[in-house]
Order: sequence, then structure tokens, then C-alpha cells
Amino acid sequence: MYLVPEGDELEIANAAAEFIASALPINRLHTAGNADMNGAVRSQLAEMGWFALALPEDKGGSGLTAVEHALFFREIGRQCGPVDILAQALAAMVCKSADVRDALVSGTASAAVLVPEGNRHRLIGSASATHGLLVTPQSASLHEMAQANIEARPALDPANSLALVENLPAPAESQDGAHIWRLGQIGSAAMQVGLAEAALDLIVEYAKVRETFGKAIGSWQAVRHTCADMAVMTEAARAELWYAATAMKEDRGDMEAHVDAAKHLANEAALKATDSNIQLHGGIGVTDEHDAHLLMKHAALLSRLFGSRQYLLSRLLHAKLED
Repeated sequence: MYLVPEGDELEIANAAAEFIASALPINRLHTAGNADMNGAVRSQLAEMGWFALALPEDKGGSGLTAVEHALFFREIGRQCGPVDILAQALAAMVCKSADVRDALVSGTASAAVLVPEGNRHRLIGSASATHGLLVTPQSASLHEMAQANIEARPALDPANSLALVENLPAPAESQDGAHIWRLGQIGSAAMQVGLAEAALDLIVEYAKVRETFGKAIGSWQAVRHTCADMAVMTEAARAELWYAATAMKEDRGDMEAHVDAAKHLANEAALKATDSNIQLHGGIGVTDEHDAHLLMKHAALLSRLFGSRQYLLSRLLHAKLED
């Protein structure tokens, strides 16, 4: 296994970073009405082929692997990109119908994430999405939302809208197995790693210019040690993400354990880094005008998707790894 992205993989990562920073800059979230993926951005993403990265070539996709999937969604995370980008990419992989799949890949159809909540479902993403994607470790299903009763709810994370769905229609498309769930874990873990990296970058730059008692705050141990802790957690999460994505690419026998570990470590790194970033910024860190709270809120949402902390740790407790 070669675990460091190189060559074409790095070209994809660099292209994604440049494109996402232009199409979905994080500062968009300081203006109301910029939640979710609007039609213009969806069309741009579709034109660049980002929704079809991991879709097999015989289904109209690029036929790339979980590694490229992770590299792309890490850049989405760095800019607090909405969850419905991941939903769109996963939904295209669920479809057996070429017409629906082509509509999702081309951006003429849209998808949002469905999360069970008792007898109802939460919808994360635009309430006008044509399809809702429901993913579990056992299966994935795609539901047409035209006839669903959708009631908007306030959302903590300004990058994503939130709604409740009372009468979810029967699946229009479905797929058994854990493949879509694992790609969802890899994608959301990559977004969390991107968030942790963005938080670390923010505070390191701030620590160079903010002064107290005549010195840059980065010279004080209390700041340096916390930044070091953030860097160590982020590096551990990033390393496990590359290992998990490569294990999935090579279909290793212990792939599921590494995917679970990648999601758990990414959650922990993102939550710690985004919280510490706010604390070390001091008063400015809790202002609405700063990016710090955007990163923290996005990390909190992503930590609850594709496996809770209890679920992940309970699986890892009994996981068996290969040599």
C-alpha cells in the first residue's frame, strides 16, 4: 500500500481546492440565504464531473477510487461545503435507472440527506431537492421528494438547511450492502479533516500577528501547546483517512475497521480543533463576523452523520486488523 497521495491524485486535489475556494468560499456563509448547494454551483460541479468521481466508467463516471473521493471532499470541508454535495455524489451511485443517474450527475436533479428520527426523518439540505438519500450500514435508498410533507426547521449550521419529513415516499431506487455507507463515511471524514486543517491554519496565522504583553501570542506556551495538540490530532486523522481510503481502494479484509477508525479520528480532530480555534482567538473568536464559529458548527453536524461516536467505538472495540 502506498499511502501518500501523488501524481494524478495531487492534481485532482489541487484542482478541487482551486475550484471550491472560488465557487464556495467560506465567507459566503456570513450572508443569509447561502445555505445548501444552489443551482448555479450544482451546475458548475456537474460540469467539472465532481459528482461522478467514484462512479464506475460503465455508468458514465470517472471510475476513480475512494482516495480521489477523499481528496475532493477534504477540500469541500475546508470551505464548509454543504452536505448535499456528498448526497448528490452518493445518490448517483445508488441509481439503477440511467435517466435518474444522468440527471443527478448532470445536476438537473438534486439530492439531500435523510436521517431517521423516530417515525419521521430529518432532511439535511435544500427542501426543494428532487430526491432524498437515506443511507444505513445495510443499504441505501433514494426517495422522490415531490409528494413528501416537508416542514422547515431552524438550522444551527448555516451551510445546510434543515427540515422534517413526515411521510417519506417508498424508495424509487435502492441498493443493498454497505458500499454507499462506507463512501459516506470516507466523504464525511474527509470533510472533517478539511475542517480541522482550516481551523489549525486560522489560529496559526492569528498567533503570528496577535500580540499580548508586547509578544505574539504564539510565543506563549499555552497557545503553542494547544496548537501542537491540534496539529497532532489532525495529522493522525489525515493519516488514518489515507489508510482507510487506500484499504477501500484495494479491498483489504480489514477495510471496514479502518473506515470506522478514520471517521472517529476525523470527528475527534475536527471537534477539538474547531473548539480550540475559538478559544485561542479570544473575544474575536466568538463574534458572528469571524469564520471560527462556522467551522465548529459544521464539524458538530458532520460528527453526527454516518456513524455516531458510540456506534463507531462499539465496532472498533471488536474489530480485527490484518498484518
